[in-house]
Amino acid sequence: MHVAIAAHDLYPDPGSGGSGRYVFEIGRRLVDRGHDVSVLTRRRGDVPERERVAGTAVYRYDLEIANRNAATIGRRLPGSLAQAGAHVRAIESGRPPDVLSLQGPVTGPLLSALADDRIPRSLTFHSAWPTEYRIRTRSSGRSAVRRGLNAALRRIVEGRSLAACDEVIALSAFVRDRIVRSYDGVPEPVVIPGGVDLERYSPDAAGTGPTARVPGEAGVSADGARDGSLPGDPAFLTVRRLAERMGHPLLLEAFASVSERYPDARLYLAGDGPLRDRLERRSVDLDVDDAVTFLGYVPDSRLPATYAAADAFVLPTTELEGFGLATLEALASGTPVIATPVGATPEVLGGLSGLEDFSGPSIVRSVTADAIAAAMAEWRALSDADRAAAGRACRRYVERCYPWERTVRELERRYELLSK
Repeated sequence: MHVAIAAHDLYPDPGSGGSGRYVFEIGRRLVDRGHDVSVLTRRRGDVPERERVAGTAVYRYDLEIANRNAATIGRRLPGSLAQAGAHVRAIESGRPPDVLSLQGPVTGPLLSALADDRIPRSLTFHSAWPTEYRIRTRSSGRSAVRRGLNAALRRIVEGRSLAACDEVIALSAFVRDRIVRSYDGVPEPVVIPGGVDLERYSPDAAGTGPTARVPGEAGVSADGARDGSLPGDPAFLTVRRLAERMGHPLLLEAFASVSERYPDARLYLAGDGPLRDRLERRSVDLDVDDAVTFLGYVPDSRLPATYAAADAFVLPTTELEGFGLATLEALASGTPVIATPVGATPEVLGGLSGLEDFSGPSIVRSVTADAIAAAMAEWRALSDADRAAAGRACRRYVERCYPWERTVRELERRYELLSK
């Protein structure tokens, strides 16, 4: 079977996100299972126009949309369309695709428009494009009219893409329900959750040392590790882009409360983004700047060690958590997760509460600093033995419920049914 994927971005390209990691993981595993995989995506950074990545044939075209006005996009669009068209002809020139897997709000409609109409289309819905735009631009200073028109255009494109597909796949029941509520005339979405690389993310990764740099602390190595752990009792970690909806201001407030009771506690924020300066100033205002470390961008090669070195992972999302690969990465690393009850997170973490050897909080009561602080303090109060048992339970949970192989087997089955 030949699967042609349209991707919003692709790991390991610069700036790739969760959907790019998803495409990379399913693509290479489909190749391992004997299938041909082609990926069409926009070019980000200094990467080749065409190459092979983990066995998949990758085709990149040039088109920038974010922070570009309509006139600029319009001038560049003909060249981008010609470039993408040449890539699609190359994809179809050998063994024609049996299925189109559309996984990007721009590239998906583009591949669908350029490819043979007879090829069945499957759309994997990662997140609501117009909603993400509204959240991202909320504090941008753009006029309400401009933001409203841009969101409406995204909604039209998204709705037509969904309606034109033969199958829609959602990563969670939360996403499925949003699709059903928001759009008419769409195929009934099928829920197929994402997964986690259980070899890459594991408790053993802590031995390679995390990325934290905490100058002046006794016993801390050159790259921040003390016996494979982040300094702090406990050491709380979050791995998030420092942007709207991610909940960092709430987390800082919550940690300030925890720090008053437990002065040895530490908080590590991995990731970069437009809110960094504001968050750093806020940590000073809350008088916790000595206990909070902004790690900045953590190279992908160091992420597994960073997850495994923390005592607990905090996911303080305030809006729109469509699935949450970071949650699974933390759990696979044996690092329990404390998370707000937003989006698909209760689905992902819900099964933990039924495990007899798992104690401590996972889903907090509400999306407030007080609720997050209460859960963090509850975690701090657990014995070392209970913390260790919870970490082992988290690892077993994702081994059973979220291996990538399970996701890919189900996608393979759906694609094969669609192509017949």
